[in-house]
Amino acid sequence: MERGLRLHTDPEHKALYKWAINEIDAEGRKIGSDQIPWVWTLNFTATSCVLGDRIDIESRFQKKEATPKITQRQVINIRLRPGRPWDDGIETSFSMFGTDRIIKSFQLDIHPIADPAEQESCKAWGSVSYTTETGDFRNETTDDCVFFYLFVKPDTFARYGAKVAHGLVDEIVLSVNSVAGFYSEWSPSISTHKVKVLCGGEEQKVILPPGLSFEPPRLGQIDGAELFINRRLEFRKRAPEPEAIEEISDTGTERAVPVMQSPAAVDPRMMQMLGSLRKAAWLVVCLLALIFIAILLTR
Repeated sequence: MERGLRLHTDPEHKALYKWAINEIDAEGRKIGSDQIPWVWTLNFTATSCVLGDRIDIESRFQKKEATPKITQRQVINIRLRPGRPWDDGIETSFSMFGTDRIIKSFQLDIHPIADPAEQESCKAWGSVSYTTETGDFRNETTDDCVFFYLFVKPDTFARYGAKVAHGLVDEIVLSVNSVAGFYSEWSPSISTHKVKVLCGGEEQKVILPPGLSFEPPRLGQIDGAELFINRRLEFRKRAPEPEAIEEISDTGTERAVPVMQSPAAVDPRMMQMLGSLRKAAWLVVCLLALIFIAILLTR
């Protein structure tokens, strides 16, 4: 975290919003503009997709049970980038509240619902970059990240998995709106080029005005989500017939006339075969004539 966060209830444009979050420096001075919850649609496009099929066999010695516990799980992991497939380099940039770092790690995980009575849903989770020490005494840094989790019915998951497994996917687009924890400055437009992200946990603590008991929305709930898994086919248009330019000498003008295609050259082998068939036909005619004459003479 490079800056602090402060919520204030006396914004500059009171008629437009009642409260906002500001980034502040070490002396408490405001940095940048007011940030308010962003309720409009944001799009993400897949850059890669993995169909994972996992089995986990838990040793019986770990649980001291007679038989090992076996867990099987399938998941579709999709790496994302902000924007739609047809956006010409115009993308919305995301950064964590309290930093200027651009978030580069976005992912969508699709899971089948284990309980048939459970409703399909979509949720969001994120984390500010952190560094941990691994078991072999090395430091490992995890970048700022935002994850989306989509839980669908088993038959829906099976249909998605079949499309991925058979390569019947050309593009995947995730559209979300009213994501808790996504903020931007006020705008009369329904699109934005910069989004600030407020995650759960204590890393991004927001200073509240005295006497105010309020928790600003953090990553978690998503009011609306759409997933598009598209198969795209492009068909060629028939090329127009070529035209030639014919010059008219008396007027000096030119007009286009269709090009007359010359007849295709005949294969010599085809001509030879036709000649053989013609000879055979004459022989048949001659034999029929001789048979007819012989019948007449015997009467």
